[in-house]
Amino acid sequence: MVKYLQAPRLDFRSRQLSEADFTGANFERAVMLKVGFERASLYCANLRGVDARQADFQRADLRGASLRAANLSGANLDAADMRQAMLARADLPGGFHLWFEGQNPEASEQRFSVDLSNCSMKGVKLNSAKLKWANFSGALLQGADLSGADLTGAQFAGAVLTKAKLDRLKIDPAAFAHSVLDPSPVALDRVPLLERMIVANAQWVETNGKSGKPAILNEEDLRPPSLLFSGRALTAMSAKGSCAIGVDFTKAQLQGACFDNADLRDANFTSADLRGASFNGALLWHAKFDAADIRPLTLAGGLARPFSFAGARFAPGCFQNCVRS
Repeated sequence: MVKYLQAPRLDFRSRQLSEADFTGANFERAVMLKVGFERASLYCANLRGVDARQADFQRADLRGASLRAANLSGANLDAADMRQAMLARADLPGGFHLWFEGQNPEASEQRFSVDLSNCSMKGVKLNSAKLKWANFSGALLQGADLSGADLTGAQFAGAVLTKAKLDRLKIDPAAFAHSVLDPSPVALDRVPLLERMIVANAQWVETNGKSGKPAILNEEDLRPPSLLFSGRALTAMSAKGSCAIGVDFTKAQLQGACFDNADLRDANFTSADLRGASFNGALLWHAKFDAADIRPLTLAGGLARPFSFAGARFAPGCFQNCVRS
């Protein structure tokens, strides 16, 4: 690709542009829905006002890129380099203000911001970046480096900040009041109990109900025992309202399991048996369901229990690679 490309307002939706060099490119207000920018260079690119929802920026070089008023909701920015990125108004004396025509400059101002809500930004490098008024609500920021960043006015409601570097920040500490942080000491102390319940559930399945019983993990933090679920027989398990962010459920037998209102962002259900399972009201942003079985569960008497996800929140295409028939 040619450096310093001029492509404002163009439509790039669903294009695959991995490893391309767009250094200094101008994409202002371009349409970039679901575009693949994996490992691409967008160094100092102009991405102001772009619509990049659900785009893939994994390991992309976004240093110095301008993302004012951009919408990256649901995008994947895992391991992207956004150091010194300009995600807000320029930090000039008095700030950079945009006045509307005919408006009194002393009356009001338009503040630039970027929408990163529900983005996956695990391991992203944002140290010393200017992130004023950015919206990180619901973003996955596990292991992210935000040290020294200017987060004045930024929103972090529901953001996942486990193992993130948060030193030397410019931010009101109250902004993290509703964020998801590292598991509490109480949650860590409950791991042995949860493990016993998981083992008992597997015994209940293996003995056809003669011993053990289905695990009741409602409202539990399932992140500390996250490695105990993969490949396990956990039919009829209940995990209503649980926190299972990033938990590995690959190849687990979860027929008839209940995950209603659970936080399952970034969870992995690849090849899991989810026949008749319920995910009503669950948070499923960036969860993986490749090859998962979501067919109805056949019950006694010829009845069938359908897979249910009413009111769940997820990106389009979340279940497109599942087994349905």
